[in-house]
Amino acid sequence: MCTLVGIAWLSENKVAPLIDTLLVSILKEKPDDPIDFLVDQLALIKRQKMGDDTQVALRQKLKRSKSTIVNEAHAIERQPEEDLSFRDFEVENLPLTPYPSPLLGRNYPMDMLPRVIYNTFADGDASLSFQHAGPHSRLHFDPENTTIAIVSCGGLCPGLNDVIRALTLFSLEVYGVKKVIGFKYGWLGLMDEGIGEAFELTTQNVRDIHRFGGSFLGSSRGRPVHEHANEIVTNLRRLNISVVFALGGDGTLKGARDLGKECEKAGVDVAVVGIPKTIDNDVCFVQKTCGFETAVNESVVALKAAQAEARSHKYGVGIVKLMGRHSGFIAAQAAISFGSAHLVLIPECPLSLDTIFDLLLARFKRKKYCTIVVAEGFGQDLMTTLGTDASGNKKLGDIGTFLKGKIEAWLKSKYEESTVKYIDPSYMIRSCPATTSDAAFCLQLANNAVHEAMHGCHNSLIGFWNNVFTSVPIQLCVSKRKTVNVHGDLWRAVREITVSLHDRRARRASIGPPPVC
Repeated sequence: MCTLVGIAWLSENKVAPLIDTLLVSILKEKPDDPIDFLVDQLALIKRQKMGDDTQVALRQKLKRSKSTIVNEAHAIERQPEEDLSFRDFEVENLPLTPYPSPLLGRNYPMDMLPRVIYNTFADGDASLSFQHAGPHSRLHFDPENTTIAIVSCGGLCPGLNDVIRALTLFSLEVYGVKKVIGFKYGWLGLMDEGIGEAFELTTQNVRDIHRFGGSFLGSSRGRPVHEHANEIVTNLRRLNISVVFALGGDGTLKGARDLGKECEKAGVDVAVVGIPKTIDNDVCFVQKTCGFETAVNESVVALKAAQAEARSHKYGVGIVKLMGRHSGFIAAQAAISFGSAHLVLIPECPLSLDTIFDLLLARFKRKKYCTIVVAEGFGQDLMTTLGTDASGNKKLGDIGTFLKGKIEAWLKSKYEESTVKYIDPSYMIRSCPATTSDAAFCLQLANNAVHEAMHGCHNSLIGFWNNVFTSVPIQLCVSKRKTVNVHGDLWRAVREITVSLHDRRARRASIGPPPVC
């Protein structure tokens, strides 16, 4: 009880932000006499009478100026794209938390969990940090009167059923909520057209769904939330729903953001919480999304098959096309996990056909076969555009079949004997069940989502940063798309094991000088 009273007092008197600010300050400055330094800081704050904006001013004063990044090897100089303040990382909370958590009495750390530093490099800004996701001692929603909604949107992804199952079981069995409702086929299920297919999720009907791939709730595209926001909010109000969990990628999260804004505008007391679901792993400010690890594992199986085909023929080429519309994370991670890919082609590192042919020649000087990994978004500038899909995304040309045709023609002009084998495992990958470690990750995402939603965290998603689960504003995550840093460790690892035009000994090294991206 003393602990709860103390926490309430800290919150009421705004002492916690002051302590946080002082800690950030002393860690940044590392003064010779920490005690005198803290005394001086407190005296300064006292003179200013610590208004609501004082914390902001202090942290902005601590913020280091961004330094120019220089790539010495290729004389590339560029300015960082980010211009962030600590306010960008602050999660919105619905007012008042009058209900005690049913987790009180368990040996859980609550409320005062340490924040998670965003930039861990030595020259990083220590004032930028994520809220640590986890249980809270006080709740915004009364569990006995809380109804939860779950929707899954966009393409399929390993782990979807693991998340749906964990959200349902944890809400019902641990928090004791009144009801959990599953809405079929994404956002359509919350609209008038699809609301009739909604059904109650129970401990019995979700018990074994994690054993199977796909989505127990189905999925769909092309239903922009902002165009149907009024009817969705009306249905939420009619069904007395308090929490909406939205499982999806960039498009789904933008829809969740729009729904959250509409709920605020309508004065509806609903918390909207996102769970990042995409095998592309392209959600910004989140290091790993559910399904990504499984996708990489399954991709390696396809790469092994492609290599077996290629090495069994003279001048054999095996091509594997993997998912990755804008970001090549699956292709890059699968390549280094496999360890025997020779060319890796991703959207972030554009190459011409002539360069690809030169790389093939360099490979054939050493061995008479080659394994190529290509992300679906690579080389779209080499093909004709196809318009947009139902979700407004640019339709992609089939880079796999395009490359197969071009390489076949080039090989025939060079060698009497040659073959190209093409494998596209995309839909097999995204529809399979999650691996054990990915399933564990999905369960933790779901449990933390329930913790944050019941506390009243709103317009946020559950992320993962520095091996810690975080609560991140959705607006921050959809502000841009995460892509492979061609100057970073991941792409360097790829370049170190793939073909190079600049290695005179033709050893397995880099793919050549990176483009200015």
